[in-house]
Amino acid sequence: MRDTDHVLKIITLVGLLTACLSISSGALSCHAKPIGFEPVFQKGMSYRHYPYPYDSSFSNESLKRLAETNTEYVAITVWWLQENISATQIYRKPSWTAADTALATAIAKAHELGMKVMLKPMVDPEDVHSHWRGEIPPSQEWFANYTSFLISYAKFAQKNSVDLFCVGCEFKATERDAASWRQVIDEVRRHYTGPLTYAATYDSFQGITWWDTLDYVGIDAYFPLTNKKDPTLDELEQAWNRIADAIEAWVSTIKKPIVFTEVGYRSGDGNNIDPANWIVTLNVDLQEQSDCHSVAFQALWNRPWFYGCYWWIWESDPNAGGLSDTDFTPQNKPVEQLIRSWYATERHIEQTFDFQKLVLYVGLSTASITVVTLIATRKFGNKKQMHQS
Repeated sequence: MRDTDHVLKIITLVGLLTACLSISSGALSCHAKPIGFEPVFQKGMSYRHYPYPYDSSFSNESLKRLAETNTEYVAITVWWLQENISATQIYRKPSWTAADTALATAIAKAHELGMKVMLKPMVDPEDVHSHWRGEIPPSQEWFANYTSFLISYAKFAQKNSVDLFCVGCEFKATERDAASWRQVIDEVRRHYTGPLTYAATYDSFQGITWWDTLDYVGIDAYFPLTNKKDPTLDELEQAWNRIADAIEAWVSTIKKPIVFTEVGYRSGDGNNIDPANWIVTLNVDLQEQSDCHSVAFQALWNRPWFYGCYWWIWESDPNAGGLSDTDFTPQNKPVEQLIRSWYATERHIEQTFDFQKLVLYVGLSTASITVVTLIATRKFGNKKQMHQS
């Protein structure tokens, strides 16, 4: 019995040592998950430096008010641009791109206020009113420049203790190039040790074949709800339950936690028809905005695969929004109180033990266990023979 126990100890220790060596040398898949990673439920909000910079007193006050809504995670955005969707060069633009010092100030302030931070680097074409980043075609040149751009922020995220990093947002046309995205993610993991996600569109996330490289599935959940300007609450509820049921059926095939990296509704009449449309002129409808948020919370809150969302969007102006505003922000509108109320509610997801996932995580493949077992058995078998002789 003692020999058997000793063999098992050797198997465990050698297996763990093999895992550590494999991770450090890259012998395992380069998509190694953060050590000790456990998915966390995220009561989130997206945040941008409009109209005031992140290192302004206005931004500090706005973040303070955000924390008062019981928000626990804030997705801090930073934008770079490219000339058009066909261009491959990605660059800073002073009027769009937050300075690194200002970005660091916002991250530090959010942490000071008790919020965790997702850093979300974004790229848009200059003609953003005519074309969308989802139209950017994949090319070797574009991916090379995008990787350099992302590595700079991965290093920045590591230096500033960012809690979650988003490797991309809505690059729909590039998502079919799985090999390039895997290389991008490998490079990010070399410089940032925290969990990763990608923000896919609501109509493309199921086609992505490289979710295995990431820790969270991210969905920008601007699902159309109805084709009516004035839907009933029941119609909105039915729509969101159908969406949640469809995601639930799909997530069982990939077994990954889901985060809505963006979701939101403008306070405009009919916004539920096409929630992603940020350009169309709408008449003020604060009730529709509240109703859409409310039914989303109700449909999603207790789903075991749902690990939170980031509402779009909170501005650096503490006085943004208001009762005459038709944009997405919940600031100074009735929906702000709705979010505060839901985020005051605790939700605990029961974790189940998954041995297969554990085996993959620590790197104890069947082959390594077999080899170590044979070595250990042979050693103790030889030892017994020596005692018997």
